[in-house]
Amino acid sequence: MRCSIISRAAEAAALAALLALASPVARADSIALKAPRAFGYVIGDTLTLEAVITLDPGAQIDPASLPQPRKVSSWLNLVATELTPDAAGHLRLSLTYQTFFSPLEPRTLEIPAWPLTIRQGDARRTLTVPAFAFVTTPLRELVASHGGNPMTLQPDIAPGPYPLGREWRRAGLAAAIAGFGAFGFALASGWRPFARHPRPFAAAARALHRQGDPGTPEAYRAALLSLHRAFDATAGRRLLAEDIGGFVRQSPRFAERESDIARLFAASRTAFFGAGAELAMAQLPPAEVVAIAARLARTEARDPGPSAAPALEEAAS
Repeated sequence: MRCSIISRAAEAAALAALLALASPVARADSIALKAPRAFGYVIGDTLTLEAVITLDPGAQIDPASLPQPRKVSSWLNLVATELTPDAAGHLRLSLTYQTFFSPLEPRTLEIPAWPLTIRQGDARRTLTVPAFAFVTTPLRELVASHGGNPMTLQPDIAPGPYPLGREWRRAGLAAAIAGFGAFGFALASGWRPFARHPRPFAAAARALHRQGDPGTPEAYRAALLSLHRAFDATAGRRLLAEDIGGFVRQSPRFAERESDIARLFAASRTAFFGAGAELAMAQLPPAEVVAIAARLARTEARDPGPSAAPALEEAAS
């Protein structure tokens, strides 16, 4: 009889061991609080607490029990909450608080605990996020230690110099480009002292442009005289109508303007030695005089041809 009882007890123990090995390992609910430093806070600072929650298999947190952003007390607000799972199978509950307590001296305050409801099937149980105590300090001394009013505004902080190295380099590059452009334009336009050669026709054209339309006999004669002085300066002597052929041979670049030059001298002969400026203006309108001056200035801007130097030496001799 005794042997039978012992054998049955051994069988029961073995069966219990097999059932324990076959069943999953259970984990007890737990919560660990990860908190920031517990000191050095002033009014307006935020604190973020993180609760690492471990639940039994099949258990879950009742969403209705999770804290929501709200005013916790007269000096504490819960401003943000977040529940996320991690790779290890834990739940991480992040709670961000903001303190509005302004103490007169360092003081310990406590963020209250928060109960969470855990559901597993029809069962309910409570898991509590622990409270957290921290030390808050005043922003200023209650009594000034060095005299004077501690609330007096302090002098403004002098602004530091702004680094302008890149802007100065860009400005210098822009100024150099503008300078080279202006120099090239001055050379092309024959402005003194940048003109490579005297440009009498350019000066005459600018004078006519400033004068405006020579629509009166006096202005017409003045325009013709300006162009005559330009011909004289270019030829190096007084130039008459009979000298046009020699002038063109002396300055070949004006060959394409020979007809314009002939018309201009014919109108000048009429204006000064013929029927008068009115008939000359009908023969060569004032606007055409201005246009001829502009064309002569453009032709003058070209470099003299290779035959110009011998022609000038011949004219000088």
